[in-house]
Amino acid sequence: MQQHAGLLQEQDDALDTLEGGIKRIKALGKVMETELKEQAVILESLDEDIDKADSNMQSLQKKMGAMIEDAKSSDRALWGIIAFLTLLLGFLTMMVFS
Repeated sequence: MQQHAGLLQEQDDALDTLEGGIKRIKALGKVMETELKEQAVILESLDEDIDKADSNMQSLQKKMGAMIEDAKSSDRALWGIIAFLTLLLGFLTMMVFS
């Protein structure tokens, strides 16, 4: 009978150890969940910024296409394109450094 009680005590100790490990894993899982939720918010914001930048870039490409067509026929348009490209370079440089 005492041998049986000792065996049960060993099993209880093993289960207590296992329970502690499971609790630590659960806590780690909650920390990971929180981190992933925060990163999801950051990625959504980044996605919105990329969409805006893409939209702006497409708009600029259309304007540049129109300016190039105009430049084929006039020097004034050519200087306008040079000024525009200089401004665009300044804007993009500013975005890179900010």
